[in-house]
Amino acid sequence: MEERELIQSCLEGNKRSLELLVNSIQGLVFNLSLRFLWNRMDAEDATQEILVKVITNLSKFDGRSKLNTWAYKVATNYLLNIKQTALEKTFTSFDIFASDLITAKSAIDYELPDKQLLESEMKTGCTLAMLQCLNRELRITFILGSILKIKSNVASTIVKTSPENFRKRLELSRKLIGGFLNAHCGVYNPRNSCRCNQQIHSAITCGRIVKTNLNFADKIEIYNDEMEELNSMTGIYQNHGTFKSQTEFISHLNDLIASKRIINDS
Repeated sequence: MEERELIQSCLEGNKRSLELLVNSIQGLVFNLSLRFLWNRMDAEDATQEILVKVITNLSKFDGRSKLNTWAYKVATNYLLNIKQTALEKTFTSFDIFASDLITAKSAIDYELPDKQLLESEMKTGCTLAMLQCLNRELRITFILGSILKIKSNVASTIVKTSPENFRKRLELSRKLIGGFLNAHCGVYNPRNSCRCNQQIHSAITCGRIVKTNLNFADKIEIYNDEMEELNSMTGIYQNHGTFKSQTEFISHLNDLIASKRIINDS
């Protein structure tokens, strides 16, 4: 079914079409939310709210952009205005994040059988946590431009600015992230002493890694374990893969989808 036909069918109250629409965008919404918020539970809650907003405002979609782009707009607007998260309150600057790494650093290597999995968890969690040190405007810009690789002429419409301003924000965000990685990250710059494996024990102790409930590493659809070879900013962040949610969003939306009222609510 063509996108325009699918949307029209949704507006006419076709439950199956609404399910197809939700299934087509829930992955991109969740991946954007998880990268922006870091915490999986927060990201799943945000995704649920964003999907409801997409559905309830579907009649306002004018078709001048692709549905995915419009979904990103709705998601971005929601994420930029969400209340401050616990991690944002903790990592308010790169200096604080650097101090946290130094404090947590341990010389003890982690050598248990789940070493590879937890190293992946550590790498992904740490590099995404760095993004919390960016203000929200720069963070969403970095995610859209550097991680998701959305072109500036499209990404600028998502964040409601000009392509030129978007590129300036992207350049600044990349400079800040790149500077921090170069100064502290042993994956990005082998001359740095920080090693993911030596951070695992501390992360488990303070609860940032819960072995029975990982945030990232065991919930990835596409993953290439090549981060050590990809010592570039693009390599590190795109190497994360595609995150999958454990929540069946459509099952939580069934009551809303069953009612035609959902299309006209705001």
